[in-house]
Amino acid sequence: MRLIPDSGLRILRGTAHWQLCALRDTARVDDVVMLAPAAAVADDGVAAAGPFAGGYAGMVFDQHCRLFHPRPEDGKVDSVLWGETTSLGVHAGTPQPFVITAAGTEVDGSVTGELPQRPLALAADSADYLYLADPDSKAVWLVDTWQQEVARRIEFAHAPVDLAGCGGDVFVLLADGTTWQLAACAEPLRTPWPALPGAERLAVSAAARGGHLAWVLERAGQFDAALHALHLGQSITLPFCTDIASEAEHPEFGALLVVAQLPGDNFLRLRLLGNQPTLLPPLLAPHYDGRGIALAPDCRIAYWTAQGLRHAAPARAQYRQRGQVFAFALDSEHDQTPWGRLVVEACIPVGTGIRFRAFTRDDLEFADPIDGKGLGGETPVLSQHTWDSDARATQALFRDPSPRPLTPAPADGFALYDAPLIALPGRYLWLVFEFTGTRSKSPRLRSARVEYPGHDLLKKLPRTLWREAAARDFLYRYLMPPAALLDEWQAVAGDRHRLLDSRIAPESALSWLASFLGLVLDACWAPAVQRQMIAEAATLFRTRGTLSSLQRMVEILTGAEVVIIEHFRLRGGGVVGNPHVNASQAVLGVGYRVGGAIGDPRRQALASDKPAAGDDFENFDDFAHRFTVSVVAALDAPQLGCVRRLLELHKPAHTDFTLCTADSGIRAGLGAHLGISSVIGKSAGFAAGVLGDAVLGAGTLLGRPELDREAT
Repeated sequence: MRLIPDSGLRILRGTAHWQLCALRDTARVDDVVMLAPAAAVADDGVAAAGPFAGGYAGMVFDQHCRLFHPRPEDGKVDSVLWGETTSLGVHAGTPQPFVITAAGTEVDGSVTGELPQRPLALAADSADYLYLADPDSKAVWLVDTWQQEVARRIEFAHAPVDLAGCGGDVFVLLADGTTWQLAACAEPLRTPWPALPGAERLAVSAAARGGHLAWVLERAGQFDAALHALHLGQSITLPFCTDIASEAEHPEFGALLVVAQLPGDNFLRLRLLGNQPTLLPPLLAPHYDGRGIALAPDCRIAYWTAQGLRHAAPARAQYRQRGQVFAFALDSEHDQTPWGRLVVEACIPVGTGIRFRAFTRDDLEFADPIDGKGLGGETPVLSQHTWDSDARATQALFRDPSPRPLTPAPADGFALYDAPLIALPGRYLWLVFEFTGTRSKSPRLRSARVEYPGHDLLKKLPRTLWREAAARDFLYRYLMPPAALLDEWQAVAGDRHRLLDSRIAPESALSWLASFLGLVLDACWAPAVQRQMIAEAATLFRTRGTLSSLQRMVEILTGAEVVIIEHFRLRGGGVVGNPHVNASQAVLGVGYRVGGAIGDPRRQALASDKPAAGDDFENFDDFAHRFTVSVVAALDAPQLGCVRRLLELHKPAHTDFTLCTADSGIRAGLGAHLGISSVIGKSAGFAAGVLGDAVLGAGTLLGRPELDREAT
């Protein structure tokens, strides 16, 4: 029995594959390869150079959108209320002095107590405390931002040089390279991150799987400045960088870092995914003073200028005009394998292009892979000698506009291109893609797949037509388009069974499959919900309109627990706030009459064709055609609309319903049923009230607890 197939596909796709390739003047952005950004050039056309010695002044935003900007030379701090801009998009706020007073009593008009001497770096926590790093006094000061009073002073053996906040946590970087956590903890706590003597800047952000990501910048503003990832133990050389800012890590896109350079230079943007840095288009920062940046509440980058606060704007991307991608060896596992067709998913704008070359060999015995990629491994890239000695012309790619049935469509902006592989038979195949672009446009390559061993239509022709090598090569390439079409039809015929199974059917075929069962799919249903609805449609439609069927449908749609309460089951029960509860007791001979109406006699008219005059039609609790659907989940407006449409379509005729969710609130007498639609327990915490921005009794608390001064 053979364990190795005679034919198959070899694919280059995803970050893991592109990391094994050698990139020359190209760059990987997530799972796409494109031309690398051009080198940054100063306004006068000369590359920026020279160290920066303008000092540091770290800014910070608090949770109330106030920016605090230190002035270390004067020993003062300014504040700006962020958010108001002019018609030109320039920040309209003017800096106001943030006067800090000492915690003490006034004696003869003076205030006792110490104050920060040289506030160098700032941080803010969720409790409205401002942290000031003061290297002169070797201490970090906590200042109440509302009372503008010093609340605590934390001393260290070494001078603090920078602060960083992440949610409610605050970290400090000391001159000896160690990092300490200040909040939320009673006493400073040494972090497990390694000490790095010479570190001058600190940035901390939340990790996607919990915890923190920490970066420090060493020798800021110098030619040999380096960015170190403390949580990874890796470093990147970034000449003349002055400060760093980071966003919370995204589980799919990774962590985004913004690195400030010298005044007049653009801000660099780095995306770290899978511990691999990717350079993104930069940010424009005119008139940047070089003394620090901060992450604004809207995730823009704020910086300081001589005219005050400004925000960095996306810069127009500029790319190199040529580049190459050297792929690693693709193994067919058979010597002298004839390779077939190449199919590429790419975005090739007008004025750009992607061409390729193919190289084959039956062995991997060479010691000069390009850029050393794969040296000593099983999948090295092409030999440098082979590349230097090759003089063949590159091959072109041809766009395939025809849609492929039962296969996912290319990503937005991308298309499929294919071409025959003109190369000698061989076990290993190397592909080299050559990119051409302009200063503002670059082609993008997402994936490439190669078929082997190619088609066998030559064997169906008389041997006299392809006995000679030149004729065989011509006919092989000439018959490749019809062979590809036949392979596509065969693949579709072999996958027809997928259309009848909702678990594996393509998303585009789900509506067609649901129509066989009489099920109408709503556009707001997620693909997983559509598949589950189709799988259970036959069972649910047998009892359509019943309590169990409606409950199961809503459970599939919301993925939460669903409780359906029929209102006639609540008759005669005690309901808080219902003044007519004693008028209808379900006790035979006391308040219950067989054949009579329950509740107010005026409501008997509702059962006739002509209602009684003056009836307000407000209370329908006494009738059996109403029910309440309670979803134990918090749903937004689009989700609520989706559930309502489902209930309207599948509920019994001449019935009405009320939809409640977990965030609807408790309304005594209208929908608060203990153990069914409400639970008594601990509520969420309250936030401190701010005069003019909060309402008492609506989630805010007047006042705030005072810090324990004895712990200072």
